[in-house]
Amino acid sequence: MIEQDFEVIYREFRLRLYKQIFGVIGEKAGSLSATEFFCVEVVYLLGNPTITEFAEYLNISSPNAAYKVKSLMEKGYLTKEQTSDKRSFRLGVTKKFLDYYHATESYGAFITRMLEKRLKNDELKEAEKIFRHYVEQIKLESAKAQKDNQD
Repeated sequence: MIEQDFEVIYREFRLRLYKQIFGVIGEKAGSLSATEFFCVEVVYLLGNPTITEFAEYLNISSPNAAYKVKSLMEKGYLTKEQTSDKRSFRLGVTKKFLDYYHATESYGAFITRMLEKRLKNDELKEAEKIFRHYVEQIKLESAKAQKDNQD
């Protein structure tokens, strides 16, 4: 039963997230396409990756990644900063993207508010424990994947 319930919750989260994203994207001049938005968001979520890391994460070719990065830099949503060893560049998002990205409240704040309305204090604390456990598991798996990639 937990699997079915989680699928319902996950589906609803995704639908609401996509609705929020498309609300932010809009149809105005200079706005990002959905693909561009997701590319910049991946850079943001990865936390200043190199172009190679960005390409590998999305499983796209380096030339394709470089093309996307160049286009997003020209539109003012990404920056490239040379690393201290001057051998590569790290990608970053601009204030323009952050303003665009957080045009409305964060999705996490929306979910938290929804849970606070529905759950009693002790239930909310139990949910927090479950989420914390899940976050710790994600971090462990991420660290393991990074270690495996380095070996």
